[in-house]
Amino acid sequence: MAQGEQSGPRSGKGQVVPDAQRPTKSPTLYARQEIADKTGRVSPHLGVTSFLPVNGKGGEDLAGPYEPVPDWPKTIEAGWRLSGPSGCYAASADKVLVVSHFGMVRDLKTDLKWGRNVFSIDASPFRTYGTLEMKPTNHVVTFDRDGRMVDSWTWQDKLFGKINRVFVDPHDPQGHIWITDSKRQKVFKFSPNGREIVMQIGEVEAGSQPDHPWKAEDIAWLPNGDFYIAGLGRIDRFTKDGKHVWSKQARGSEPGEFFDLHGLALDPVRHRIYLADRGNSRIQVFDEDWNFLDLWPNILAPYAMRLAKNGDVWVADGFTSKFLRYDPDGRLITSWGQWGISPGTAWGIHWFDTDPDGNLYVCEVYAERVQKYRLRKDVSPQDPRIIGELHRY
Repeated sequence: MAQGEQSGPRSGKGQVVPDAQRPTKSPTLYARQEIADKTGRVSPHLGVTSFLPVNGKGGEDLAGPYEPVPDWPKTIEAGWRLSGPSGCYAASADKVLVVSHFGMVRDLKTDLKWGRNVFSIDASPFRTYGTLEMKPTNHVVTFDRDGRMVDSWTWQDKLFGKINRVFVDPHDPQGHIWITDSKRQKVFKFSPNGREIVMQIGEVEAGSQPDHPWKAEDIAWLPNGDFYIAGLGRIDRFTKDGKHVWSKQARGSEPGEFFDLHGLALDPVRHRIYLADRGNSRIQVFDEDWNFLDLWPNILAPYAMRLAKNGDVWVADGFTSKFLRYDPDGRLITSWGQWGISPGTAWGIHWFDTDPDGNLYVCEVYAERVQKYRLRKDVSPQDPRIIGELHRY
């Protein structure tokens, strides 16, 4: 036997240490035997930490300048959670109105958050959106700063099919609540407490046509009370009383055309209109008379778009799970965000809003949750990744 050679069993050609004698990989990062599905496959990466720096060291900066607020919101009903939260309106830290696509959905079967097995085990939390049992209740709820539910429009549960957004007209001193529903194809205007339906707009009122169907998606208001509704391949204007007065039908992919619109913002200072042309992976810019001005290409899935008070445009990409900040001419200033389902990551951002205290609220339709973020204490107030105050539609 050559010097240094050891005798003993070998489990493969050239292998010195048999598999059975090898130390296991980190139980934190890799499989743990006590967590397995019915086939015996084990599930790693159950940590719920947001991986922030500790005493200024380490960390991965998953949520940019923010950190997720733990245990927000609180559980509404044991074993259930909001099904596809799709919009929110943060009037204050103590009044955060959240709407969801379908009401409630069965809760996750496992705490799995990270790692390779997250896609393969039977109880994978990525097998969520549209696959678990749903319950049509709590479509419209209000949370306080601690995540406690303080109100739910359960009396309106039968009214909704699939809520897309919730809005408040910034020029309305009474603060009526507007909700768009893309299954019922309705826009509802409610009294502030949700008890009374003040106005309804549907396909008939909007002049929907087989070649140019109308969809209830996004709303933006003019100072005189008139408003636009954007969806699919058309824009429609209504008077404050809900009378349809104008339509731009331009379904396509050429400049000035659009496909699957998913965002609308009016810039009252620069007199511009921004459209999130989700189906064409771009933002388009028009003047106030709807003359085409510019387009910003290669934005994969602009699910939500908000205008900042300083004129910059924030876009949330529903596929890459990034927040993207552009100047008014479309130049990318910064971006942040990490795809995932651990706290501080995101999957399917559908809407976001900020409150007067600077907290950020993120609605995720695929992760089926809404997260509240607060600014990290170690972040400069001048950090360009801070979303800050937003225009109200």
